[in-house]
Amino acid sequence: MPIGYLDVPPGVDLGGKRELVKAIYEALHEAYPFPDDTRIFLREWPLGSVSQNGLLGSEPARPVFMVHVPQGAEVDAKRKMLRRINAAVAAAYRLPDFITFIHEHSLDLVAVEGGLLADDQQRVEHQTEAYPRSSPRT
Repeated sequence: MPIGYLDVPPGVDLGGKRELVKAIYEALHEAYPFPDDTRIFLREWPLGSVSQNGLLGSEPARPVFMVHVPQGAEVDAKRKMLRRINAAVAAAYRLPDFITFIHEHSLDLVAVEGGLLADDQQRVEHQTEAYPRSSPRT
């Protein structure tokens, strides 16, 4: 279920983007192996569409990564994941102040094809096995 949005300036070629999303996927998948449905969206922001500290176009967008994930991954797994994602983004963009926001969701806050995941008993069991610290609300 990890779904990530990486906001960055334009400038990295297609090969660099492939390497970047592969590294991000691998880092996310290690921390959040279930389910294997990881989506990463790259959003490129031209200079004229970014304000840093109230100044439009003053500098390239500083990268920001927002990721929606299941509850329950171990803290050490998150730390390792964040270091790996940071290294990948730094290698691709070489910009300061990279920020990541992790949004954890319980199964009663996520729907697939119109149905709450908390209503799928098999999904609840698999989630609990993959992330023992999670306690899905039903």
